[in-house]
Amino acid sequence: MPFNRLPRPAVVVTLFALLLLPHTLVAQVEPPSTGGAVVLSQELRMLGHNRRVLMIGAHPDDEDTELLATLVRGYGVEAAYLSLNRGEGGQNLIGPELGEGLGILRSGELLAARRLDGARQFFTRSYDFGFSKTLADTWAHWPQDSVLKDVVRIIRRFRPQVVVSIFSGTPRDGHGQHQAAGWAAQEGFRIAGDSTRFPELLSEEQLPAWTPLKLYRNTRYDTAGTTIRIDGGSLDEAVGQTYHQIAMRGRSLHRSQDMGRLQEMSASENRLMLWVDRTTDGRAGMFAGIDTSLGRAAAAPGGSTMGTDRLRAPIDRYVELVSQLESSGSGFRGTLVSRLAAAEVELRRAEQACAAATECSRGALAATLTDQESHVTRALFTAAGLLIDARVDEDRVAPGQSVAVTLTARNTGTDTLAVCHRFGGSGEAEDPTPLALLPGQSTEWRGAFKPGSAALLSQPYFLRQPRQGDQYVWPRSPAGATLGTPFEQPEGAWIILARGPAGECSSGAALFRELSWRTNDQARGEVRRPLWVVPRIDVRLDPADLAWPLTPRTSRRFTVTLTSGVADSTSGTVTVEVPAGWPKPPPQAFHLAGESAHAEFHFDITPPAGATAGRLEFRASATESTGARDEVGQVFVDYPHIRPRAYVRRAVAQVTLAPIVLPKVARIGYVRGAADQVPEALTEAGMTVELLDRATLERGDLSRFPVIVIGPRAYETDTALVRNNARLLEYARTGGLVVVQYQQQIWFNGGFAPFPATVGGGSPPVVHDRVTDENAAVKLLDPQSGLFTGPNQIGASDWEGWVQERGLYFAHSWDPAWRPLLELHDPGDPPLQGGLLIAKLGKGTFVYTGLSFFRQLPAGVPGAFRLFANLLALAERGSGMGTQ
Repeated sequence: MPFNRLPRPAVVVTLFALLLLPHTLVAQVEPPSTGGAVVLSQELRMLGHNRRVLMIGAHPDDEDTELLATLVRGYGVEAAYLSLNRGEGGQNLIGPELGEGLGILRSGELLAARRLDGARQFFTRSYDFGFSKTLADTWAHWPQDSVLKDVVRIIRRFRPQVVVSIFSGTPRDGHGQHQAAGWAAQEGFRIAGDSTRFPELLSEEQLPAWTPLKLYRNTRYDTAGTTIRIDGGSLDEAVGQTYHQIAMRGRSLHRSQDMGRLQEMSASENRLMLWVDRTTDGRAGMFAGIDTSLGRAAAAPGGSTMGTDRLRAPIDRYVELVSQLESSGSGFRGTLVSRLAAAEVELRRAEQACAAATECSRGALAATLTDQESHVTRALFTAAGLLIDARVDEDRVAPGQSVAVTLTARNTGTDTLAVCHRFGGSGEAEDPTPLALLPGQSTEWRGAFKPGSAALLSQPYFLRQPRQGDQYVWPRSPAGATLGTPFEQPEGAWIILARGPAGECSSGAALFRELSWRTNDQARGEVRRPLWVVPRIDVRLDPADLAWPLTPRTSRRFTVTLTSGVADSTSGTVTVEVPAGWPKPPPQAFHLAGESAHAEFHFDITPPAGATAGRLEFRASATESTGARDEVGQVFVDYPHIRPRAYVRRAVAQVTLAPIVLPKVARIGYVRGAADQVPEALTEAGMTVELLDRATLERGDLSRFPVIVIGPRAYETDTALVRNNARLLEYARTGGLVVVQYQQQIWFNGGFAPFPATVGGGSPPVVHDRVTDENAAVKLLDPQSGLFTGPNQIGASDWEGWVQERGLYFAHSWDPAWRPLLELHDPGDPPLQGGLLIAKLGKGTFVYTGLSFFRQLPAGVPGAFRLFANLLALAERGSGMGTQ
């Protein structure tokens, strides 16, 4: 054993408790629950010791979920995962979000996984700019010293004794961001205890130097050098599954990343290699040579005990009380509640003594006591059987408005409880004296939540200011304690279990409950939503990005959608501001009759005579009769497996005027793929697109489409496409044009291509060929091909302004029936020709392209539009295989 498993608290886990387990999987705002025996068992195993492990990786799918589950649920370790970024540069299998929206989604998925394994989650300021092949490329995007500072910040805040790096920091990690994470873990471990490095963390955020004692590297997929093995196949008796099974449930919550896993119940182990050991113990084991007792944590650097028994005495009494919990009976009755209450009193005394001693308040013990208090509180409320709810009458409130709040507590236990309450904030309880809540009794407190007129709208703290390059700008407010956390704490209320002979509302265990709105869905039952702070008038301008052909000189329609966030009626004018020299569309009057009322306004805008190519910005706004001006809207990221989130977007359209000649095809048949906004981009540019549904793919007349386009990863997301691929091939054989955008292994290996092709391979092997440098040089293999000469003459300028990458999932090898038309590569890599392949199929044409049109077209990149228009125009010329 790498270290001793904690003794199991004597908690009876019934079938009812096991039935509660799926409930913990839901990451939405939930109905009231104590968590039952599952939560109680977990909280009790966290008490009375000091074991802390920080895991460091690069992305939301890099963490070793099984190791986290085993450490927390098996050994009561305070564990956390630090991801350098939020995964904004990846793909999205389940919805349209990319960029910041995808980062919010993946952050939510990490939190959903953490709810199962029990670990905590942190981030740095780094924004995922996309795949990089080298560490040098990563540092060209991320300020190296800023990444290191953020890692040191979390080490000093979390104060782990052990750091686990997922990566080695060498080229064998592959992804350049992986290499950066490996380097940052090692360097952060090395310097976090050096007070001369980043001294502002102490002066500005009260984070003193902290020296971890051991550094490990994860060897799950690289077993060389493994020094310890930790059993992950053991059973969590409260949950009724092994730690591996729990971990795979958490892994499967990374749904946007195609991470579903089977919950195998076979043996499993976690493997680690010891890199650095600052102890002198020399024995194997993660915590060998580390005194994890709370008594040891009370000792300051240099061996001082911080002065008095005032600190050590309550800690000793607390540890003794915790040790007695094992014999406390069934968990919900008997002596467990009283012993937990007594332990909370001693813990609070220790915290007060620690706060009075400078060395303690800045040392490891302060963080440990805070964590212990959190676990004791949750255990106490669960054992006492106190149900809490904090509901609002509406799910939205605008600054300056108010919403009613009802805080409810019900005592389902057997003992009378003295309770107090607090709405929001962290000040004193609002009750002059506690309320005696009898067994079976409920009580309510009513209040209101009113954000000030200048209140911030609901939005993650890391999006409140524009990014600087590929790094978020964190605000100075909220307080430093929020920086690096997934999201700030939502609005809520507190219930306090008063203590002392007279029952003191000023102190005691306090449990937070988020404000939420509920409704009854006839199909799903109770549905909960968080409370949003919304604009007075939500303003949205569509399209938000537009590639606009210079000729012919035609108008485009822009739509402004207004939604009221206030209860009273409001009127005013809505306008769209255009660049100087453009004909200004007249403003339009609006009237919105109360909350959630909405209206659409159409503005037809025509370029001025002589307009030239370039990037322009249109802005929409609503001016109320009071003079108040609204010019932002909110975007909601909402899926069943995560808590919904909102972020703010300005009502701005980025317009690119460019010499784009559109193909003369009557209509385009399109099968939408993952995170695919290409159909909208084509429509907004002036083409006619029809989305193909299951019925059309199964039995519709495909011949009425001159061209059918398959969206990225559509063979993973559209089962009707998979079932009817033979119809698609027959459509091409009879004269149709099929353009398939990038697909993963399922398309290459599943027999869906008309001719054999492979993805990945080489030596050393790669998962797939890609070009990550968006400015990589491109060579036309046949410059006279009709694909490059009409209707748009493709030249060097068409490869300028691409975003994030050139492409991915290029074909690695292919049948001679395929003809490559492009050659490109990242600097230092061999040339790749599998990014654009074309083949004659019967009377028709089949195209596969790994070029990332799914990023370029929605971003309005003109060269990508011109090339894609030429691809579609192959339908006008038959095969388009020859030179024209």
